[in-house]
Amino acid sequence: MTPQPSVLGLFLTIGVVFGGLAAISAYVIALNEYRQRMLRLDQNPRKMAGQVAVMTFVFMIAASVVLYFALRPK
Repeated sequence: MTPQPSVLGLFLTIGVVFGGLAAISAYVIALNEYRQRMLRLDQNPRKMAGQVAVMTFVFMIAASVVLYFALRPK
């Protein structure tokens, strides 16, 4: 009898893969937008875009965990 794969692990894997893709996309888009805007001298567009990418990644991981709990059988 083979062990069943963890469904939570599957959801986390999906969240990491798509979260990584979303974070890369968010970084590129945000960096382009921040570079076009007139920023103050103390603002770093790369750092600000990195913060957007991290928050996007965290949101995708959290969304995959919430989706796991919402869809699991009772």
